[in-house]
Amino acid sequence: MLYGYIRKNEVDIVARFPWDIGIVSFMVFPELMKTSEGASEKIRVLLEDPYFDLLEVTIIDDGEWRKLYELNKAYGKKFALGLQPVILTRGVNPSPVDESERVRNVEILAKEIRVAGERGYKAVGICSGPNVEGPDREKAKNALIKSLIELASEAAKYNMNLYLETFDVVWDRKRLAGALLETVKIVEKAREQAKNIYIMWDLSHAPLLNESPEILKSYPEFIGHIHIGCAKQVGDKLLDTHPGFYRPGALNTEYDVAKLLTVLSDIKYRGAISFEVRPEEGQHPLEVVNSAKSVLLRAFQLYLQSKV
Repeated sequence: MLYGYIRKNEVDIVARFPWDIGIVSFMVFPELMKTSEGASEKIRVLLEDPYFDLLEVTIIDDGEWRKLYELNKAYGKKFALGLQPVILTRGVNPSPVDESERVRNVEILAKEIRVAGERGYKAVGICSGPNVEGPDREKAKNALIKSLIELASEAAKYNMNLYLETFDVVWDRKRLAGALLETVKIVEKAREQAKNIYIMWDLSHAPLLNESPEILKSYPEFIGHIHIGCAKQVGDKLLDTHPGFYRPGALNTEYDVAKLLTVLSDIKYRGAISFEVRPEEGQHPLEVVNSAKSVLLRAFQLYLQSKV
């Protein structure tokens, strides 16, 4: 929960932040992308923080989940499943040209969706497989469409939405689904058979895709979830490492976040906004969390000043 305060024309104005605020727990604690050991104690600090309404988690074993479930009885937070680490680090590609590989990978992802649904999670996030150029590109996009339909259909059994996150195409992660326009066409085709598919747009990916929040105005009905964080520049390279705000090389600022909030308000966005920030070497995880919280507060103040 977040409230912003400004003073304008000698009037004090206090406003409640209009969207649910989430956080990607497995970026705050990157070790959770490899193992869920100790997940309940690590995530507990985020669970207890009244700032957050939504916690995005990746695969958590049953024992750690039971501990989290018991802890959450006192807080009533919502959970969403992030399968991006499974795709990015384990290579479970939802868009391979080989159909037998696609079927195997979809079953791996669908199994985790079923677990999330049975636990009462609210949504599932995925990304596409590696970028493909040349004559196989359309085949890879068609494979992604088939996988989206199948995974979204599985998620729908538990009243969950499926969010396809757009990543960079040429800089770092080099995913198939990158530019928003092309991704909209993929999702639009998949929606012919599964209506619960949306796009997850990440502010930290915007510099790598040469996009800005204004692009969302053209496709408001496709935007289901938002991430905020920073891209990183090292020399002439752009990296998708999600450093904390104001770290060396971090590209996004509170002014970018304020611009995004204005666009989301203009398109009447009703989803959640989640921080995706990762501690760098020598940083305590809560340092990046607290700096992100202060950036969002300042961005909300700038947004209010522009609206009042």
